[in-house]
Amino acid sequence: MIAGMAARAAAAAGTSIAAVCFTAVLSLVRDHLAADACCPHCGHRPASPLAPLTAAIAAQPLARENRKRTSPRTKPEREKQRTEEATYDIIISPSNLPKADTNPRT
Repeated sequence: MIAGMAARAAAAAGTSIAAVCFTAVLSLVRDHLAADACCPHCGHRPASPLAPLTAAIAAQPLARENRKRTSPRTKPEREKQRTEEATYDIIISPSNLPKADTNPRT
C-alpha cells in the first residue's frame, strides 16, 4: 500500500518514485489510517477516498535524488573507505556590535 501511494503521488507530481520521500509517505499513510478508524460508539467508518492522501503526499518536498554523499553509507563501505578530507577557511572579522559599558555605575 505504501509503495503504491508513493507511486501514485510520483505520477501525480510528474516525478520519479525515487524523488518521493518515503518517511513522509509512511507518516501520511499512518495518519490517514488512524483517521480512518471506526467510531467507538456506532462503528461507522468515515468515507476516506485516497485522492486527498495522494495530494498530500505529492505536496511534500521532493527528495534529492542525485546528491553526492561525503561518507560511506553501508558497513562494508565504512570498513573500506573513510570520510573525505575537508579543508576549512576561518575568517575572523571584527565585531560590529556596540561596546559594552564595563564601568559599574554607582
